[in-house]
Amino acid sequence: MTVTAIGDGRDRQGRFAPGNAGGPGRARRATERAYLAALQEACPPQTWQRIIERAVSDATEGDAKAREWLAGYLVGKPDAVAASLHRLAVQEELGTDPVAEDIEAGLREQERQESHREQEARLRARGLRPGSNEWLLAELAEDI
Repeated sequence: MTVTAIGDGRDRQGRFAPGNAGGPGRARRATERAYLAALQEACPPQTWQRIIERAVSDATEGDAKAREWLAGYLVGKPDAVAASLHRLAVQEELGTDPVAEDIEAGLREQERQESHREQEARLRARGLRPGSNEWLLAELAEDI
């Protein structure tokens, strides 16, 4: 297939032709610094303080968006979605407890990591280098 560059350095399919370095790339650090300086000048700490005070006032008066915004900064966004009533009913019927299961999984992971650290210490005590063939063979032998 013959690739023919057109006027803007691209081939007929619109891709960059050989020898073309591509587009302008990301903004330079100087540009980023200029935008941050403009933002800081437009919103100095005293202004930001007033914004926060207004958000706290609005949140305490019942503004859900203000509470959400403050909570995002103060406690972070939640990682999990709250369980639905249907899901809770199914879990109860099955006799499962996802919270207990998560705790057990965390404990198993801690035990696995501790076991790995102990194994690593034993292999180092034998003078083996991590990642070497001897190390990998010794790990396999201990796991069998």
